[in-house]
Amino acid sequence: MSRKETYTGEDLTVVICAYKECPSLGKSIQAILNQTVKPRVMISTSTPNDFISGLAERFGIPVRINPEGGHIRDYNFALRQIETPLGMIAHQDDILHPQFVEKSLRGLNRASKPILSFTNYLEMVDGNVERKPSALILIKRMLVWPMRVPVARRTVFMKRLGQCLGNPITHPTVICVMKEMPEEIFREGYPASMDWDLWERLSRKKGEFVYIKDVLLYHRMDKDNTTAKLLKETNDRYENELEIMSRFWPEKIAKIIMIAYSQSARFY
Repeated sequence: MSRKETYTGEDLTVVICAYKECPSLGKSIQAILNQTVKPRVMISTSTPNDFISGLAERFGIPVRINPEGGHIRDYNFALRQIETPLGMIAHQDDILHPQFVEKSLRGLNRASKPILSFTNYLEMVDGNVERKPSALILIKRMLVWPMRVPVARRTVFMKRLGQCLGNPITHPTVICVMKEMPEEIFREGYPASMDWDLWERLSRKKGEFVYIKDVLLYHRMDKDNTTAKLLKETNDRYENELEIMSRFWPEKIAKIIMIAYSQSARFY
């Protein structure tokens, strides 16, 4: 398709993945509804309850119920509910900056053939934004430099260069161009690294990873954060990440890189 396509808020569906009774869910919903450019919004859950349905009714948001729960199945189900050209999974733990949608769409509309967009972010601890970037964020900002240059980020080489030392793309900041997504978006074999597995596969496609350098999301790092829970409940992270790292490097080199990269788990 020869484009220039112009995306608007009506072209984006934000699906909030809700789980049990998360005390942050109401604030997350409100932040999405307060966007300067309004997207379509829905809630997806495999744990329906009065708390979720009450918030949905209060804010006038439709709810889709996944009959087959599970971390990866929940995400794939949520994405299958999207009927617009753009889609995004919002985490119930996180807060979007009011201009998240506006600036993300601006970046996507400037790209010639976007695959996805992602943004910079900061962390929240106990509800307070940590204005000083953590070591993890600084490392990600360093890794993402190949995708900061519009001409460079169109190439397979530069999209892969940005990932060859680790995953620099923070999943809750990502907007997907749905037609560019594979049939199997998140794969069951990667419970701890399903996002990096997807970015690596998408990096082989012709098109752009659009990076917006502005801080447009606040990512909750409390002990109840979903990622933190997953890392405590599974031993799969190292095996998943070593396999993905080996797609960029010979296995022996990948194992050396993983000695340093695996230390990132301690930040959660």
